[in-house]
Amino acid sequence: MKKTIEKLSLTYRDELVDRVGWLVRLRWAAAFGVSSTILLVTSLFDLLIDGHRLLLISSSIFIFNALYQAYLKWLLTRRDMPGWHQRVALFANLQISVDLIILIVLIYYSGGAENPFYFYFIFHMIIASILLSNAASYFQATLAVVLFNLMLLLEGYGLIPHHRLFPFFEEAIYGHPLFLIGLSTVFVSTIYLSVYMATSITSRLRMREEQLIDLKDSLERANDELKRVHEFRSRFILRVEHELKAPLAAIQSLIAVILTSFSREISPKVNELLSRAEKRTHILLEMIRELLELSRLQIAGHRFEKQPVELEPLLSRQIEILRAQAEHKSLALIRKIAPGLPKISGDPRAIEQVAMNLLSNAVKYTESGRVEIEAEAGEKFVRLTVTDTGIGMSPEELNRIFEEFYRTSGAKEKYEGTGLGLSIVKEIVEGHGGKIEVDSSPGKGSRFSVLLPVFDSRA
Repeated sequence: MKKTIEKLSLTYRDELVDRVGWLVRLRWAAAFGVSSTILLVTSLFDLLIDGHRLLLISSSIFIFNALYQAYLKWLLTRRDMPGWHQRVALFANLQISVDLIILIVLIYYSGGAENPFYFYFIFHMIIASILLSNAASYFQATLAVVLFNLMLLLEGYGLIPHHRLFPFFEEAIYGHPLFLIGLSTVFVSTIYLSVYMATSITSRLRMREEQLIDLKDSLERANDELKRVHEFRSRFILRVEHELKAPLAAIQSLIAVILTSFSREISPKVNELLSRAEKRTHILLEMIRELLELSRLQIAGHRFEKQPVELEPLLSRQIEILRAQAEHKSLALIRKIAPGLPKISGDPRAIEQVAMNLLSNAVKYTESGRVEIEAEAGEKFVRLTVTDTGIGMSPEELNRIFEEFYRTSGAKEKYEGTGLGLSIVKEIVEGHGGKIEVDSSPGKGSRFSVLLPVFDSRA
C-alpha cells in the first residue's frame, strides 16, 4: 500500500506540471471572457457599477497570467533544481489563491452579494481539486470562504461601502443578520461539498490510473519474460534439432542401404518393418527440418532481406513441381495469374516457401476435383489465393489451424504430416507485413488467401 501511495504521488507530481500549463492557458480565455462580459453588460444594461474600474481589475488577470507564463517557462528549464516539484505545487497554489482574491474583488465592485457570479468560486474549487492535493484543495476552499464572508461582514456592518448592482435591490438587506447568515451558510456548504465531491472523484481516478500503470508495468514485464522464454525455447529447440538431425539421417541411410542391397536376404515381414521404419524416419527428418525453419524465423524476429520479387515465375515453378503429383491424382491444376502483376516486396526464398506450402497442402489433401491458384493486384497488396476441393475443416479447427503441430482430424486419419507448415507460412507472411486468411467447410474444400505488400521503390 505504501509503495502504491508513493507511486501515486510521483504520478500526481508529474501530472501537476502539465496541469499548471493547462491552467495558465485556461486563464487567457477566462481573462478575455471576463473583460468581454463587463463590456457587454455595461453597454446593454443600465447598472450602477463602474465598468472602467472592473475593466482595470480584469486587465490585472492578463498581467498576472503573463508573469505566470514567464515563470512557468523558467521552471521548465530548471527541472534538475532541488525541490523542483515542490516549487511547481507552490506555484499552482499561488495562482489559485490570487485568482480567488481577484474574483472576490471583482464581485465586490460589481454588487457584492447582489452579483450571482459568486458561484464562480465553485469552478475554482473544482480546478483546485483537479490540480492540487486534497489538503491544498481544502485550504483554497477555506480561503474562498474567508474572503466571501469577510466581504459580507464588512459590507453588512458598513465598514466598507457597498457597490450596488441593481437599482431595485434593497440596500438595507445587507445589514440584516438573517440574510448574512443564510447567504454565508449556503455559500460555505456549497464550497465545501463541491471540494469534497471533486477531491473524492479525483482521488479515485488517480488511484485507478495508478492501478492501470501498475497493470501496464506488470504486463510489460510478463511480456518481456515471455519473449525471453520463447527465445530460449527456440534456441534450445534449434540446438536439439541439430543434434538429432545427423543421427536420424544416418539411420535413414542405413535402412535404405539394407532395403536396397539385402532385400532378397531378409524376410518379407522384416522388409515391411524396415520400410515402415524408413518412412517414419523420413517424417521425423521432415519435422526436424520444419522445426529448424520455424525456430530460425522466430529467433530472427520477422527480419527478412526484402527485395522486389516477380510473383508470376515463382508461382509457375511451384505449379510445375506439383503438376505430376496432381495428374497422378487426376486433379485439375488451374492457374489464374493476372497479367502485369506488380512486384512484391519480400524475400524470394521465403515467398516461394509460402507458395509451396499452400499448394502442396492443397494437392495433398484433395483426392478429386481441382486445385486453383490465383494472383491479383490491389492498390497496396497482391492477393495470392489457393483454393481446393479437398477434405476441408470445421470452424473449431479453423481457429487452431496455425498453431504449431496442430493437425485436423481429417488430416490425421489419412495423411502423414508434421503440423508445422502453416505455422511457418503465417510467420513468413506476417514477417513481410502481410496477412493470411482461410475459409473452409468440411468436405467442401478450403480457400487460403495471402496479402503481400507491393514493392514501393520510393520506400
